[in-house]
Amino acid sequence: MPKQGQFAKSTRTKQLNSFKVKRRGGGNTIPTDQLTDFLVVRFALTAKKRVAPAAQETVQRFLIELADRLVEANGNLVQLVPPLLAKLNSQVPWQFYAQVTANWDLLQRFLVKELPAVPLAQRLRVTAQLSTARLNQLVAEQLAQKGAAATLLGRGPLPPAQTQLVAKQLLAVLYRDGQIDWQQVRALLAPLPYQPAPELDLPTRQWLTALAQQPGLTGAN
Repeated sequence: MPKQGQFAKSTRTKQLNSFKVKRRGGGNTIPTDQLTDFLVVRFALTAKKRVAPAAQETVQRFLIELADRLVEANGNLVQLVPPLLAKLNSQVPWQFYAQVTANWDLLQRFLVKELPAVPLAQRLRVTAQLSTARLNQLVAEQLAQKGAAATLLGRGPLPPAQTQLVAKQLLAVLYRDGQIDWQQVRALLAPLPYQPAPELDLPTRQWLTALAQQPGLTGAN
């Protein structure tokens, strides 16, 4: 299982392509440490084809991050998603969020349908769903925080209240009526240099670097 806030290594995503559920002692259940693998394989078989090819890697990676936390969160996406977004914010380019929000309805419907069918000893289900509008708000808040930090960079130590004020002002520009204005996001963040975290494995860094070079608007909300 990847460390909290870090993407699963690319070698793991490749291994999932040949994953087969191993049953213990001829029983009808799987251990919880196979939940993520089971869900990713089911996603590839049932829903991945409905994701635009350019966004498939992003959506699969986000599914892995979600699935690794489902048991601990008791299937509560309202509880699970906000801290996950905060942890990923320093690692991903803004295009990652554009692809996630554009595909959230599909991904959440998949979890609602497939999670109860996973043959765990203690069955799990989605206990609280997160609306797309709320996800957009959470993402916009993260993007506004990133934009505020970049705007104030080089001005020396500043009181947190000033950073929060700038973030609030940016949020009003980036987010309106439950929607993210991706044109404004691109104008704000595209000029900023992006470098993936050095501790990530090379293929993951290459994927994130390529993602940061995409326009990021196709298929976004």
